Amino acid sequence: MSRLQQIAKLRQELIDDKPDLAAQVTAIRENAISNLPDLIATATETLQRKLANVYFAKDEAELAGILKTILKGESRVSRAHSNTLAEIDFDGIMTNLGVEVSLTNMEEIVRQQMKLPDHGHPRLLVLDQPRHVIEEGLRRYTGHPEKIAPNELGRLVTEQVKQNILHSGCGVTGADCIVAENGVLALAEDDGNARAVSSLPYKHLAIVGLEEIVASVEEAVTVIQAASIVGAGRLTPTYISLIAGPSRTADIEFRMAYGMHGPKEVHVILLDNGRKALHQGAASSLLKCINCGSCYESCVELAARQQWTDVTMTPKDFALGLLQGRLSPLKSKAPMREFSCPVGLTAEDVPESLARI
Repeated sequence: MSRLQQIAKLRQELIDDKPDLAAQVTAIRENAISNLPDLIATATETLQRKLANVYFAKDEAELAGILKTILKGESRVSRAHSNTLAEIDFDGIMTNLGVEVSLTNMEEIVRQQMKLPDHGHPRLLVLDQPRHVIEEGLRRYTGHPEKIAPNELGRLVTEQVKQNILHSGCGVTGADCIVAENGVLALAEDDGNARAVSSLPYKHLAIVGLEEIVASVEEAVTVIQAASIVGAGRLTPTYISLIAGPSRTADIEFRMAYGMHGPKEVHVILLDNGRKALHQGAASSLLKCINCGSCYESCVELAARQQWTDVTMTPKDFALGLLQGRLSPLKSKAPMREFSCPVGLTAEDVPESLARI
């Protein structure tokens, strides 16, 4: 049984236990899209109130300019995996700025070391790779001259990732959600490294699409759980971090000090890059997508039919790719293979919506 088949089996069992989840997350995403301008304004105010530095990037050119300012003087950054960072080719921007990027996601490290193709799954970067391939990728990352026991290999990889993070002036992440009511960034993950990336360096930089803003913490947790159940066949991710601005404490003489238990600076870039145009156009429903990966196999077939490459296999990234000019115009709006979507997108609606862009 393949990894995707295993996920499909586990997914159905969890969905059966939570029959109302799809309706809940659909309502959350539809409300967020309907009230996007107000949520952006509220989130900006609350983030700034929590002492985060907030920026708006209309496109990749503006983003590169903002990054140049924030990362001035930095020689290395560590980053977590993020679909948004992949969308903007963050690593390429860093190369142009002369900044080294240290990866922290284990699956991404294996894919890079073994020169594996990017499958474009929003959550699972290494699909059905044999154990020896994964171990070899991690061994190459550590530079160890010979094969070693898996436990020892895991320890060496973890230590090297940690050291790279500690020697980085800035940690870069995306965010699964921004909570408008209190200016909180919500990050979900399974390996714990995104938490380290966001808390150990002096600066934390989060690059987040405008559509990821939700009204409340409860809504953020519901969206994250839905993405985990449908995309990975797991009830919840291993870790959910809620970040509310720079680290601060008044434990010593009741004087506020910053950077004691985490970053002293938090920078949040709210990325447009076609999102407002998508929101205002005839395909706005695709912004509801939560990057869960439930439609991955259907999207792979559609991308092959359209000869689209270097794209995350989600309806939302297809739509943004068309608006940004990364993808060629849709050649055919033939239906996709059926899939189960937690926010109500269908195999017929997605190609029809893409054709209207």
